[in-house]
Amino acid sequence: MKIERSCDSFMGLQNVAVITILSVSLAMVVAIGFPLRAVAQDFAMVPTPTEFVHPNAAAPVATSVSLDVAGLNRVPASAGYSASASHASIFTVAGTGNLGFNGDGVLATTAHFWFAAAVAVDVEGNVFVADSFNNRIRRVDARTGVITTVAGIGHQGFSGDGGLATEASLDSPGGVAVDATGNILIADTFNHRIRIVDHRTGIISTFVGSGNKGSAGDDGLEIRAQLSEPTGIYVDPTGNLLIADTANHRVLLVEKATSVISTLAGTGIPGFSGDGGIGSAAQLNGPTAVAADGHGQVLIADTFNNRVRRLDTRTGTITTIAGTGAQGFGGDGDFASKAELTEPSGVAVDAKGNILIADTFNNRIRRIDRLSGIIITVAGAGTRGSSGDGAMALSAELNNPVGLTQDAFGNIVVADAGNHRVLRVIAEAQ
Repeated sequence: MKIERSCDSFMGLQNVAVITILSVSLAMVVAIGFPLRAVAQDFAMVPTPTEFVHPNAAAPVATSVSLDVAGLNRVPASAGYSASASHASIFTVAGTGNLGFNGDGVLATTAHFWFAAAVAVDVEGNVFVADSFNNRIRRVDARTGVITTVAGIGHQGFSGDGGLATEASLDSPGGVAVDATGNILIADTFNHRIRIVDHRTGIISTFVGSGNKGSAGDDGLEIRAQLSEPTGIYVDPTGNLLIADTANHRVLLVEKATSVISTLAGTGIPGFSGDGGIGSAAQLNGPTAVAADGHGQVLIADTFNNRVRRLDTRTGTITTIAGTGAQGFGGDGDFASKAELTEPSGVAVDAKGNILIADTFNNRIRRIDRLSGIIITVAGAGTRGSSGDGAMALSAELNNPVGLTQDAFGNIVVADAGNHRVLRVIAEAQ
């Protein structure tokens, strides 16, 4: 599989006629741009451990596996957004808005990206960016603001396992996460692998996936499993990994204790079905992001169903928590289940358990209140553009935001993919 690109290819995302994608399975990409991206939500929400129950179990059975997400980038309890989020402001963390690559060792605000597809934040506040079509993972130093490449030589391809990550080839990485020890996990999307960079040595290796595109290997060892264009990844503090296996239309769990991979949600057949039933019997359609809330709930950006869905790992039950399924924009100030979304490609959970959504083609970041279930917009005016840096977040223009996460201060970090930049929405303390 090869992707041929031009500098005008991707942003705006909806104008992609110039892209030649030599893969039948990528018809979805031609239709909307590049939905196959990831959200690395490696921040902690709730410090209460949760016992995991595999959704395929007939009845809840406690195991030693936990999907607790405590410990990473814990946010002060007072951090968060006011009910209206009207006073939140937005600033550029990285990127000039120009497509390309102009080197490392410079201030991140002077660096070029080529489709910033996902973001992660480590415990020290460093920001990691999946610079997808530059075939690199880049790091913005929290103290100096300087950007460097931590994985990828810039060539599209596969190579480098067992060597330095900066000398390896990646193929359009769509996701990034950082585990509790500082290892970097990469959704190497078109290599159909999840790769890991050792934080001590800088050595890269394949963590999940044989490299053969497919869907075989469920309930087997992670290294032998087949993936198909994985994007969204999420790792909890104990090392359990969630994967949005996008082109297989499913969400996978890799258990740290056993190295076994299994399906949490999705039949592998694209479509919509299954609300109120077992997740593994439900249909998803191009899921691109996953997160967990610390109470055994897995959140899924079910992108082409225009929904965000929730899987209760204790019972295995899947439900829709946001989106009617109709593509459009509507519903702010009402229950999220009555709202309209347009191909949401990012999902995260904030310090209070509120759910954050990158409502990609509505050019907004939206939030569902944990207690009331009401959805509002917290960033983005809804118009596609790039104005508003340093202004109020609600008046700023975004351009197809995809990945999002949260830093240690409760601020939202956003991969504003169409503008080739990373933004920070500064939280208003309550």
